Amino acid sequence: MKLVTHELGTGPRTAALVHGASESSAAWHDFGAILVERFDLRLILVDQRGHGESPRASSYHLDEFADDLVETLPAGVDFLFGQSLGGRATALALPRLLPGHYIGVDPAFSLPAGFATQMRAVALLERIVPRAVMRRVALRHYSEEGADRQLANWAAWDRKMIPYLTKEGRATEILPAPPLVPSTLVLAENSFVIPPPRAKQFSDYGWDVRTLAGAPHDMHIQNPSGLADILDDVLR
Repeated sequence: MKLVTHELGTGPRTAALVHGASESSAAWHDFGAILVERFDLRLILVDQRGHGESPRASSYHLDEFADDLVETLPAGVDFLFGQSLGGRATALALPRLLPGHYIGVDPAFSLPAGFATQMRAVALLERIVPRAVMRRVALRHYSEEGADRQLANWAAWDRKMIPYLTKEGRATEILPAPPLVPSTLVLAENSFVIPPPRAKQFSDYGWDVRTLAGAPHDMHIQNPSGLADILDDVLR
């Protein structure tokens, strides 16, 4: 599937950014602005299938998310970012896209037990709880504009993908192995997708593994400046 993309910046180096489940390219709004202003990057922001402005799909297998990226993005970009689901999809597409540097932002290389139940509960709440109440909850974690972006993302994503993501995400994982390209993982302080023992295995294989102190899973939204700071040496 050819995905909808948005571009930002005109710098000499290119970064492609791929969001997580229930979000859209808008999730990178604040972090993307930092990438353009501080690092002079040109950005390609992707809406994955079933998210944002991209088409809904009849199926949502993990390898289909990866195939979409290969069909949509140019090979060999300087930086390829993926967060959560986007981190899994970009990792699966890595052998074909071969960026200069892969950056996984708490990528969903594995899923813990109970994640399926949690994801279904969140999707149900998004349908039945009044928007005003959802907004008040979102404001506990996001700015005014960030909360509105998140509500728009949640309203747009196709919940039919939940069984695919939860079943395949639990049954398979990205296992530690030598990286195909220079690769950095920035993990949440209490990452549930790459817990510490697994993080050490990736590090032992030559991955650059970093943990952003105090960061939640969606650190690119809640702490974009902190994420940029911890990647400063890589992005320069």
